[in-house]
Amino acid sequence: MKKEVSGILLILFITLSLTFIIADEETESLEPIDKAYSCLKSQLNENCGDTKSTEQASLSLLAMAYDSAIQSDCKSSLNNKKSGDCWGSTSSASCDLKSTSLGVLALDHINSDTEDSVEWLLEKEKLTTDLDWYLEIDSNEATTCSIKVNEGTAKTFNIAENKKISGSTTCLSPAEQNYFLKISDSCLDDDFTISCDRDFITTLLYKKPGSSVYYVSSATHSASASGNTEEKVNAYCFAKSGTCDYEGSLWAALALAKTGKSISLYIPYITAMSEEVENRKHLPSAFLYMLTNEDDYYAELVNQQKQGKYWEESGKKFYDTSVALLALQNLNIEAVDNTKDYLLEIQDNSGCWNSNNIRDTSFLLYAGWPKPPVYSGTSKRTDCKESGHYCVSANDCSDSLDNFYCFGSDVCCETKPQQESCENKDGIICPSDYRCTGTEVIALDTNYCCLASCIEGGTSESECEEARYSCKTSCSSGETEKTGYECDYIGDICCGEKEGGSWTLVVLLIILIILVILAIIFRNQLKTWWFRIKSKSKFGKPSSSSIRPMPPFGGMPQLRSPMPRQRYSSRRPMRRTHSRRAPSRQKDTLFDDTMKKLKDMSK
Repeated sequence: MKKEVSGILLILFITLSLTFIIADEETESLEPIDKAYSCLKSQLNENCGDTKSTEQASLSLLAMAYDSAIQSDCKSSLNNKKSGDCWGSTSSASCDLKSTSLGVLALDHINSDTEDSVEWLLEKEKLTTDLDWYLEIDSNEATTCSIKVNEGTAKTFNIAENKKISGSTTCLSPAEQNYFLKISDSCLDDDFTISCDRDFITTLLYKKPGSSVYYVSSATHSASASGNTEEKVNAYCFAKSGTCDYEGSLWAALALAKTGKSISLYIPYITAMSEEVENRKHLPSAFLYMLTNEDDYYAELVNQQKQGKYWEESGKKFYDTSVALLALQNLNIEAVDNTKDYLLEIQDNSGCWNSNNIRDTSFLLYAGWPKPPVYSGTSKRTDCKESGHYCVSANDCSDSLDNFYCFGSDVCCETKPQQESCENKDGIICPSDYRCTGTEVIALDTNYCCLASCIEGGTSESECEEARYSCKTSCSSGETEKTGYECDYIGDICCGEKEGGSWTLVVLLIILIILVILAIIFRNQLKTWWFRIKSKSKFGKPSSSSIRPMPPFGGMPQLRSPMPRQRYSSRRPMRRTHSRRAPSRQKDTLFDDTMKKLKDMSK
């Protein structure tokens, strides 16, 4: 009976082992991305990972929206964290801009209603006073202009042939060597009506206080002599407790753009404040490229790639890389291909990333390898491109379409926006064995339009990257700044892993000195201890387990056989008075035989 039970248990054990082996082989045979989705699905289980984080629930919903069961679980998890019309970082936290924006992006992805949350975001708009604003008036000849603020009395300003302006009011005063009129903060919400006695154009400029970089408004107005133009400062941020929140403004603008709202009011603040060092960690170039599709932000984002493999501005490599991939998602460029290859190289054996981190794995999959969502009931949407339309930046579309979806930050547009060729952008296309010495941008006829010149050679790296270090805005806790190495991007510093400092060497040296002193003091005891160890090795009989089998690949076997007595005896002859050093008192056959022969000879 016992044999039968043992046999059954053996069969069950073999069956289970084969099942696990087959399952493991099936997992190993999956393609890397399928393996990643499979890993994420197993991590989320049946409760969306049982997470308390709004961010993780939102990103999990974005990534797994193709699976109806997990979509339902993550949607419920996300809605359970909602407080009224908005979200906090957790269900118990106060509502914030980033969490609410992520919630909007996730629910909009599955065509769920987000109107109340969008309104909550819009209520957080705030006219920003963080920028300096200027009115520019230009004419091909000297002219006299009148400027009226709101419905007030018009004031006269003169513009000379050298473009300098004279005249001032409480709202406007000549600035920047009198080429512009600075608008006072108290008049930022006012309307300006301009009329000149010659043909003229007007526009607004802005910059961050203390900066030398000016940004020109996207709107320029012109009028003939005695005609009128109107200018009004429209610069808003999204506020937290009455103060502009830069990261929150980035995500809020992206969420509003994705839901079809105009985002032009937020671009000035996001653009100018991207220069702030503390804002660089949020990778604003990625958001600005998603929102505006402008070449400058594309070039800046690509140039921020570390070692041609990943992005890391905040110290969170997987998160920052996901943000960058989201911005470059629909582009077939080398920077994206290299990053994807790198991510697959460092993928966990399980298929996930960063030690099975759900948030990072979800974000990477949605940004790099997204799958189309499934829809239920009347919420069905159609793929924009398959329907013959165009997925473009919100800034490039004036006729966005509902009930069509695009991946990432793009919106579905009925008409294809005009795109300039490389030649029209005053660029050139470098041959394959040449590289661009400056900025490369996307053009109609190429993804690598060089706005500088072409020289022979492969891709170039900064001095820091050539030395196998990384360019960052700030070094992490395990890194230190490597002076003497330059980075390509202004504001970046060269970071490398910390090396053992001089104190480590001093401590090691002190320990060695102490050990040497102790060895000198206790040298007699050490000799005795060492001799005992050797004696045991010499006089002990080897057992059958003393010799280990030969290791694989031809390695030397590890033997524990005693050292031949003759080798030892040749250096230090054995004397009876010191026989106590051999505690085992085992007989030496050779010695006994010799003594016996000597006794026989003496007879």
